[in-house]
Amino acid sequence: MLKSRSLIEDAREIWNAGVQAVDAARLVRDFVDINEHSVLLGGQTIELATCRRLIVVGFGKASGAMAVGLEQRLGAETLRKLNAVGRINVPDDRVVDSNFFTIGGCRPGAVNLPTDRVLDATDEILELVRTAGPDDVVVCLISGGGSALLEKPVDSIGLSELRATTDFLSASGASIYQLNAVRRVLSQVKGGGLARQCNAPMVSLVISDVIGDDLSVIASGPTCLSEDGSSAREVLLQFDPLQDVLPEKVWDVVDCSALQVMKGGCGATVSNFVIGNIETAMLASRTRASELGYQVELASPLGDEGEAGIVGRSVAIEIAQASLGSGEKCLISGGETTVSLSRNPGRGGRNQHLVLSAINSLLSFQLDSSSDYCLLSGGTDGEDGNVPVAGGWVDADWINQHDEAQKQELASQAEIALKACRSFDFLDGQSLIFEAAATNTNVCDLRILLSR
Repeated sequence: MLKSRSLIEDAREIWNAGVQAVDAARLVRDFVDINEHSVLLGGQTIELATCRRLIVVGFGKASGAMAVGLEQRLGAETLRKLNAVGRINVPDDRVVDSNFFTIGGCRPGAVNLPTDRVLDATDEILELVRTAGPDDVVVCLISGGGSALLEKPVDSIGLSELRATTDFLSASGASIYQLNAVRRVLSQVKGGGLARQCNAPMVSLVISDVIGDDLSVIASGPTCLSEDGSSAREVLLQFDPLQDVLPEKVWDVVDCSALQVMKGGCGATVSNFVIGNIETAMLASRTRASELGYQVELASPLGDEGEAGIVGRSVAIEIAQASLGSGEKCLISGGETTVSLSRNPGRGGRNQHLVLSAINSLLSFQLDSSSDYCLLSGGTDGEDGNVPVAGGWVDADWINQHDEAQKQELASQAEIALKACRSFDFLDGQSLIFEAAATNTNVCDLRILLSR
């Protein structure tokens, strides 16, 4: 290791190595195979001579880059032979150029809710899928963020009720599993709804932002058939027990779904392949950390890690314990925390909230001033909450530059910011914001803790 390098420089390099390993275009290029006569997608074969049309649809923060990877891998000649067409729904800040597919922005960046443009673009995707016949092949490119980029509410509710429900559950600290259990019931395209409207062979390439790669949760499972809506009712009862907050129409839909098996089968033969996830990123980060000379430990990723504030305090304790040891150590972890929002929340996100909580604890610890450590936590999609930054960081240099009186004042400010959910304002004011260039992926959050 180069001793002149700071730990935070190493942490950024280790984090970037993980994110680069799950670059969406790269994952697709590596997964798809092609020869003179056919295209191979996992266990599925598309014969060039007999395929009438290749229909490509996609939705998610990384789906545009996935489409580019598919275009690069197959090449223009093959795509022309397959009469390739497609529609890909991405956030406004993820639009990329394609010669064969329409890749269109449908919602603002860092606003993870469906819009009227999403509904219109979903209709375009449904038109392509519904017109597919037995001699066509439909390829779905799915990534995290797809729940807000593919949407058609059930007939009895509108976009406003759908957004209100998502907003309320997110602000109440619902996990992605709970949130998407409700989304599936309120939608015509989630919970296998897209697959049900297709009569052609369908192959889905999925970049997972869910621990455990549950296909019913990733983008709310548009190509994964769900069984019933009972879990959605349990979620609503947990967060709205008196049934006096959420729209009555939403409760009516969920109550009805809990009493019946949902929607039946579909005419399509569906094959789903997860081509990248947080474990892929963590393994690549481990390789880079080892190359830099660290003793590396991987923490098993957890699907529902709980409140970011609690996890942040736990990370601070891990830092304190690491400061008592020797050697150059790296702990890599991944997952997804939640934040229960205050009444009038400010700017921030779960990674920033976690780091701020760790800072609040570290300011009160009496650590050896010779100990060197850093924490970096960022969303692999380059976004965190309602601000276009990846997350936050802190290191021993920042902590140690303050005397005891300053630490007490900063701890008081941090406590206020945590309660008000204004982590961005504090971290930005201290130059502790972590910004990442366009990542072209989305596989949960990735945290790097270094000590020496």
